[in-house]
Order: sequence, then C-alpha cells, then structure tokens
Amino acid sequence: MKNSFCFIGFSVFFIWQTSAQQPIMQSTRDALNQNLTVSQHNSSMLYGFDNRSTEIQGSFYLDPEWSTATVRFYPRTIATPKGTIKLDSITDVQMRVVLKGNDVEFNTQEGIKVISGSLIKSFTFEKQGFSVKHYVNTLEFKDESDKIKSGFFEILADGKVKLLDYCTLKIHQPDYVEAFNVGSKDVKINTERQLFIAKGKDVVKFNTGRKSVYVLMADKKPEIEKFVKDKGLSLKDRSDLAKVFQYYNNL
Repeated sequence: MKNSFCFIGFSVFFIWQTSAQQPIMQSTRDALNQNLTVSQHNSSMLYGFDNRSTEIQGSFYLDPEWSTATVRFYPRTIATPKGTIKLDSITDVQMRVVLKGNDVEFNTQEGIKVISGSLIKSFTFEKQGFSVKHYVNTLEFKDESDKIKSGFFEILADGKVKLLDYCTLKIHQPDYVEAFNVGSKDVKINTERQLFIAKGKDVVKFNTGRKSVYVLMADKKPEIEKFVKDKGLSLKDRSDLAKVFQYYNNL
C-alpha cells in the first residue's frame, strides 16, 4: 500500500492521506507497518518464518465499520497550503477510531484522511439501528493512578458522577517455532474494556458489583436499592449499570 502525505482543507485539516484504491484502509501508524503480509503488503521474514502466511485476527479499530459522526475539535488555528484554518467542529462525516496509535480516520470523497485523536475534544457516533454514542477525550480528565492513556472515553451515563468506558487493545504476537512446527503464525488482536467513574475532572477505575455501587451512592442508597429491585437490574451488566448511574444523577 502506498501512502502519500499532504495538508488539505476539508472544513478542518487532515494530516495523512492514504490511497483510496485500497478496500480496507489502515492508519499509517498502526501495526500493519511491522513487516506483516496483509492485503497487498509485501514483506520480508519475521521471527524466522515466511510471513506471507501470517494473518491478523481481529481489528485495530474501536469499530471497523464507519459511523456518522459529529466532531468537536480543540480550538486551534493551523496553516495549510490553502490558507489559515481554525479548527472548530464538523458534522455528518463518516468516521472511525484506530485504537492503535490513537488515530482517527475520515472517509471523504478524496479518500481516507487521518488525524491524531489528540486534536479531537469529543464526538458522537450514529449508526442505523443503534443508539447514539457519545465520546470524550481522556485529556479532559485527571488520572492520578495512570490507568488510562491517550484515547477516548465512551460516556455511558452523564451527570455529577459520570460512568465511562475505556477500550484498549491487547495484541498477541506470533509464537510459532519453525523448528518444531508448533504455535501460531497469526497476530491476534483483542479489545479490553474497563469502566471508570468521574467526578468533575477526576477519574478513577470502577469495578462493577453491588458493594462498589452502594458505597459510591451511599447518600441515596435506599432509593438506589429500590430502583434496582423494582427494575430487576444487574449491577454487573453495563447497560443496567448505566441506568442506575443515570437514575442516581437525576435524584
């Protein structure tokens, strides 16, 4: 795959440009540059075996399918070949998030445009048949325990106590041993999700369960217990947990 680089004006600027001829586009900074054979990539040897039989199982994307997005950028003025552009917001754009490298891809008439996720403050995803999802940059919060890195939180419940979902990649490299013909030649990619709660700008890891919820919501414990019982909710289910947080935030 050949990559070209240019600055363009598409309501906002986009930094990286990849060839629109490829049916599956990956970020120019993801692990597909690591001497693996994917699609039309040609490569040399990796770990002592012919990697033309190597496959990537899984995806580097938060969601490999495109979603219609409304994007809000951090205020910034940048210079492009067409003049100065002030980053603000953009609506109705096809977008997806690359978890590897914290890049964001936009599907435009001119091809796939890629920018760093650090330029985006927040965005919403809309997809037919699914509820609207809201995301916010992790830079908006302070994490004293250093459990989160660059990327985005999905806001499961908003209010005085936010319930946030953070998604990361776990990449399993090939463990194939040619001499014994054992192990896997494939790169396996899994996503791992962790819940966090935020009060103001402070964010901490949150473990699901009755004890954690009732300690957090001790000031409204009787009301929360009744709500959970009446609705038949499970405090280990993320969807149900979001309902509990939203109810608590509205009390």
